[in-house]
Amino acid sequence: MTPQKQAELIATACRKAGLDGHIKWIEKKAHAQTWAERIAERFRGGRQLPVKNSYMYCDTLDMSFFYGETGTPYMTYAGYVTTDSKDITEEKLLEAFRKAGAVLETMKELAEEARANGSGNLS
Repeated sequence: MTPQKQAELIATACRKAGLDGHIKWIEKKAHAQTWAERIAERFRGGRQLPVKNSYMYCDTLDMSFFYGETGTPYMTYAGYVTTDSKDITEEKLLEAFRKAGAVLETMKELAEEARANGSGNLS
């Protein structure tokens, strides 16, 4: 599956989960700006890496969605909390990770469909 196809599938999966479908491209280490992107960049393997970033309800919880080299859907996340944080609640965190799980499952289904329809290899 080409990086362009990966970007298309990530955007589709995110829209199905109620997130926007804006994709960012990480082509070198310097392009990784958020903490979640910096973790994702470690899986780039010298290739273009399309990622979808989301701040999942809380401005202190950063997530990035992408496909690994073998087509496995990944999500990296990073966050912080202070004693005064009003946006970090157990309910919001659970909902954020549920939504992230839905995105990953949809990414997996879409990648399997793409392979079955001949989109084949990840490279």
